[in-house]
Amino acid sequence: MIRYYDEDVWKKYFGVDVAELYSSIEGLLILRDKKLVQELTSDTVCNLISRSDIYKEMLFGGFRPDESKPFYDNALALFYRNVLGIGLKNEEISLVTTRLKEGLTLEQATEDIHCSETSTPILELLRDMSSKLKAVYKNLRGIVEEPKPKEYEVKSSTIGLEAFLDVLNAGKKLLPLYNPLSFFIMSIYSVPRFYVAEIYDKLFEENTRTLLRKYGINIVKLLEPDLPDEKIRSEREIIGLEENSVGWLIREVILDIYSLFQNETLKRFFTIEDEFNKYVKTYATKLKESIVIERFKHVISIIQYAGYILEFYDSRGRCRLRDYKFYISRDYRGKVVGGEVRLSYEERYSLNYTEFFAFLAPQMFLGLAYVRPISIGSKEFVWLCLLGWEK
Repeated sequence: MIRYYDEDVWKKYFGVDVAELYSSIEGLLILRDKKLVQELTSDTVCNLISRSDIYKEMLFGGFRPDESKPFYDNALALFYRNVLGIGLKNEEISLVTTRLKEGLTLEQATEDIHCSETSTPILELLRDMSSKLKAVYKNLRGIVEEPKPKEYEVKSSTIGLEAFLDVLNAGKKLLPLYNPLSFFIMSIYSVPRFYVAEIYDKLFEENTRTLLRKYGINIVKLLEPDLPDEKIRSEREIIGLEENSVGWLIREVILDIYSLFQNETLKRFFTIEDEFNKYVKTYATKLKESIVIERFKHVISIIQYAGYILEFYDSRGRCRLRDYKFYISRDYRGKVVGGEVRLSYEERYSLNYTEFFAFLAPQMFLGLAYVRPISIGSKEFVWLCLLGWEK
């Protein structure tokens, strides 16, 4: 049972669970930017490795004088270069290799070489996560104290690995499969009111909504059928997280965490699972058990005809899907027309509004499908759903 209506639970969530990830990311970035980069780019490589074995291992751990493959796949030096963006360039490594073959020592071979620093896709992702988490705590100022960055001292060549492992461990604990409030946030990103009200029976109580708004979990109306009866429109509306609210930002961070656990470079240095596909596989089975496929065969066929297959969960390339298929709206966005939804220019690709959302509702609740208007109040929408589990 998810105690989304209990303030103590939200205090712990933002004060401990999210805070641990924030502290770990900030600590890692400070370690990288303020300590490692400043020190490793301050002198020649020769002087650095003569002064400290720690720096020698950071720059040459796993090195071998072989021009075709100068580093082992999981070399420590490759972690610092390919993940944290600190190390020697390929041409410099090649130069060092040729000098070593001429009989020079490593120190002699690096007398005129300096360490470089650059950005990497993983670093950019961490900085993006940092920006989102900063926005979370800015929005919660006066309610939750902003966490302090973890402090790391460079006492070992593996300090970068250790700091990154802290990020992975904190991130994993925040994923929906392990954290009830993260599951709650994902489940209300975009979901039919009639469906979610049955599961979260206190969600629409005023005390609950006041509490959720206090912590930035802002729920707004996204879509409704174009019908004259206000009561029916309200009962069948699609609700979801307000864009750029705290809840919306946390969902974004969760998708970023999934991206870390799918990153092929990180798999060289850490024993990690593909947490996104693990989540999908866990709940795809439950979807098949809970939905009467025969009843929705027509809906499924329309979705397949009107949509196109997407390999990732979103346009940014996050959350690569392995065993199933995402279908997403084409250039023609979905549109509510009276009591129907049109998924294509062709009217034959239209579905009854309630029937469409009855099929999508369980997936939307699990965060595996969504419908979002192109702007607040618009009847046009983008959509995504998961298929392949129904076979």
